[in-house]
Amino acid sequence: MKMLSIQRREAIRALLLEKESITIAEVMEKFQISVETARRDFDALADEGFLNKVYGGATLKKRTSALPPKKLLDSTFSEGKTRIAKRAVRFIKSGDTIFLDNSDTVFHMCEGLANMNITVLTNSLAVINCLSKSSTIHLICVGGRYDISEESFLGPTASEYLRRFQVDRAFFSCKSFDMARGLGVSDERVADMKKTIIQCAEQRCLLADHSKFGKVSFAHFCDFDEIDNLFTDEVVSDEWHDYFDRHNVRLFECPESGEIQPEENFY
Repeated sequence: MKMLSIQRREAIRALLLEKESITIAEVMEKFQISVETARRDFDALADEGFLNKVYGGATLKKRTSALPPKKLLDSTFSEGKTRIAKRAVRFIKSGDTIFLDNSDTVFHMCEGLANMNITVLTNSLAVINCLSKSSTIHLICVGGRYDISEESFLGPTASEYLRRFQVDRAFFSCKSFDMARGLGVSDERVADMKKTIIQCAEQRCLLADHSKFGKVSFAHFCDFDEIDNLFTDEVVSDEWHDYFDRHNVRLFECPESGEIQPEENFY
């Protein structure tokens, strides 16, 4: 069935959010459209302020979005992110103090946390809006300057406030990670916040779908020696298994088949 233009443009949005840059040739091949149609799609998204047109393609326009990022990202690997989030929630117990960052995968944890008796520290507006309705959660919001593109509070004030706390475990994601260069994101302010999170947590829990593996992003924020647990949505290669073993990272695979490891906990 031929995709409607509005559906195709939403798919292009998701693709750009994942890759940050795409070519006209990629769009033509992926959606089986002509060069003229691809250019019209790029023109429409450029008019909305979502992308910058460059020779032969387009790049994601930073700090600008036609729709809230959470809504746009929700369709990208959403099933895998949901499996990751559900697995991570299983390791939180009553009375815990946790940190949740502003990533889409971590946001998927909120549904499973709503009735738990825990303390949640967060800089994410989406998490705040979701968990503020819970009568059992003690919710602490990191202050600072609100960034609309990240839907979160960032900057020196937010980091300084966060340093007042020590949490049992922090749950966060990243843009990419690589064996040689560690974990990274595309914004140095986000990197600074994640560095602070890592310093304030007894257990550091990375939630990352398969698209993050083997890639490098602009702003490095930590190495795997600083990560305790990794949750991902597919079974990883032997090479990655060996790498995580060498760096004492506990790996929790959440494949679609549902064949996961026996129950474990962090305690």
